[in-house]
Amino acid sequence: MGSEGVIGIEGSCDVENTVFVAVGKNVKESKSTLLWALEYFAGRNLCLLHVHQPAQFLHFIDEKLSASKLKQQASKAYRELERQKMHKLLNQYLLVLDKVEVGKMWIEMERVDEGIVHIIAQKHIRWLVMGAATEKQYSKKLSELKSKTAIYVYKKAPVYCQIWFSCKGFLICSRPANVTSKIDRIETPSSKTNTRGAPYQPDDIVDAYEHADESESLERLNNSKVVDNPMSTALMIVETKEDSLTLALHDDPPEFLIHSSSASLLEESPQGQGTSDLYHKLEHATILAEKSKQAAFEESIKRWNAEEDAREALRKAEASTSICMKETSEREELEDMLSKQRQEIESMENQHLQCIEELKVIREKIPVLKSQITESHHLEKELEEKIIQAVELLIKYRKQRDELQMECEMATGEVKKLRNFSEKDTVGLSCSQFFVLPFLEILEATQNFDPSLKIGEGKSGCFYKGLLRHVKVAIKMLPSHGSQSDLEFENEAGVLGRVRHPNLVQLVGICPESRSLVYEYCENGNLKDRLVCEKKIPPLPWQRRVRMVIDICSGLTFLHSSNPCIVHGNIKLTNILLDSNYVGKLSNVGLYRLISHEGSNHNTSNSMGSEASFNVDPEFYETGQLTTESDVYSFGIVLLQLLTGRMQASGIVKDVKCALENGNFETVLDISAGDWPLELAKQAALLALRCCEKKRVDRPNIISDVWRLIHPMRNLCAPASPGTVGKRKIPSHFVCPIFQEVMQDPYIAADGFTYEADAIKGWLNSGHKTSPMTNLQLDHCDLLPNSALYYAIQEWEQQS
Repeated sequence: MGSEGVIGIEGSCDVENTVFVAVGKNVKESKSTLLWALEYFAGRNLCLLHVHQPAQFLHFIDEKLSASKLKQQASKAYRELERQKMHKLLNQYLLVLDKVEVGKMWIEMERVDEGIVHIIAQKHIRWLVMGAATEKQYSKKLSELKSKTAIYVYKKAPVYCQIWFSCKGFLICSRPANVTSKIDRIETPSSKTNTRGAPYQPDDIVDAYEHADESESLERLNNSKVVDNPMSTALMIVETKEDSLTLALHDDPPEFLIHSSSASLLEESPQGQGTSDLYHKLEHATILAEKSKQAAFEESIKRWNAEEDAREALRKAEASTSICMKETSEREELEDMLSKQRQEIESMENQHLQCIEELKVIREKIPVLKSQITESHHLEKELEEKIIQAVELLIKYRKQRDELQMECEMATGEVKKLRNFSEKDTVGLSCSQFFVLPFLEILEATQNFDPSLKIGEGKSGCFYKGLLRHVKVAIKMLPSHGSQSDLEFENEAGVLGRVRHPNLVQLVGICPESRSLVYEYCENGNLKDRLVCEKKIPPLPWQRRVRMVIDICSGLTFLHSSNPCIVHGNIKLTNILLDSNYVGKLSNVGLYRLISHEGSNHNTSNSMGSEASFNVDPEFYETGQLTTESDVYSFGIVLLQLLTGRMQASGIVKDVKCALENGNFETVLDISAGDWPLELAKQAALLALRCCEKKRVDRPNIISDVWRLIHPMRNLCAPASPGTVGKRKIPSHFVCPIFQEVMQDPYIAADGFTYEADAIKGWLNSGHKTSPMTNLQLDHCDLLPNSALYYAIQEWEQQS
């Protein structure tokens, strides 16, 4: 739309052959004026003339907010919106014209009347049609202008522009053009109308000129009488005062003249004269006849010559006429070329103005672009410095890697020695699964059962922390009483040693002499200590507790789905351990099978400890048998303890059930775990109460029912923050050598190392052709996605 005062043109707008129609914002009111011009200027080119008034909001932006670059962009965007609205308005007028090709001319000014006068003066418009008044002011007696805009244009428009003012399809008045030319002597079109009430069109003035010239030519032609047929018969009339003798030359033969003359002579001659006189007269008449014949022949020769001259003149006239027609057509072609050249010049001028505006905009953007270029240079330098630092770190890490590789090789050799040593000490089928250790190694690992290394004690035995063959282990010393032989003890332990699962504490060896079991060591203790928060350990958040429930359920599902089925028999808080990554693991799997086979229910319950009396299946005291339903009952008690934070299991089922029935379940939740999701907690509590049903047949199956409800909870809780439960160690091969972060899109380069995609691409795009790790020349710059490492990282992140 441009700035204020700039005239915009679209389409054909030749002022010499175009009638301009002023249209406003109201399409309904300007429609009648446009249709009137279309009907009574039929055959003439039409062009829409529109003055766009800028919105007040746009003026406010230009005057108050022009200093800000962002607000300038807002002003530009608003101007573009105004331009689109204006063109949409003009397109509505084009729809009214129904496929009639018209041009468009517009300008942006605060006042419509001044804009119309400005366009007339700038473009030298000769013919203009505009409204005389609004349709509401129209009446049959309307004979003068009612619109202030029309009155202003009538008074202020240049005198060479003729203006017609219409309203509701009727001509109200017109203002003739005042030009000093031949047109002043002809009656102006505004002074008379045709039969339909329409004014004479601009072509009528030109036709008046032509008709005037033609009338003058015809008058001159009538005054000069020219014979149409130069080949007509010649007529000669001879008159005498006395005889009135008339001689007419016809196409008849000369003898006719002789007979007629002789007869007249004979009649006129008197009877008294003689024959000689008659003879002389007759001879004289004959001589006259011959002379007349000679004169007629000469006249025929002249006539023939005149005919030839007439034919030659006619040929020359036809040639001159054709030459004149050619010159006329050439003149018309030249005039058309001249009009086209004028239009091209106008379009070039408009393009020139647009180029000037674009050049101004570009010049305004040059400082901004220069500042951006300087900023990009600074960023480039900073990135180069960071890359250099990264390369230095890579060199340092490469040295550390080499040292670690040497240590790894040494450790691998040591492991091989230990494996060879263990192969010599192991016996039978159990050798490939766990170690059968001598009592001397147990003494050495526990430093002769140093009390400071004792980590737990109960009726089923006591636990010691030890270092066995350079590995931290937990050694459980079982009671010495029992009817099992060493071979039976070893066989039972061998079965339990072959049970391997991420959520089960692994049995790595046994000592039949001392009836001791060697387990993997879990650094973060048992679940009861974590809930009690001993040694000022922060409490477990509810997210970690939910994950702990999932871990316990996963281990139980594995045990119950084994063939043959394995029953844990003693699930309680102290038998749930946490490793270095805070993964929950069940310990003492099947321990009741190693303690005694002949004890009563009382002895078995004693072997489980006092805490287990409330965790044990109530039907166990009646049947004396532990089943998978017994583990489901104990699992439900542990789940309720994690929800409520209560260490004592007595009465916990009744309290939780009452809270759910009374609608105050949130009062029994452990507030130290954070803000529990109430729906998730209720769902877990209802599942726990189902597991704690007194009858085994009413309890859900751990595989088909419990695991199906527990497993989806993994996606409902985020992993705990590092400050609460520690941070899981990141494998070194998951870390990008350049960014030093866990890779999300790993790619293999030509040097064989895996990098984050953005890191290695940035390194190569910056012009480097060497390896970031070895600083050696790369064979090529192609990258290959490391899909295996990607899936490994995804699995690790899901487990973390």
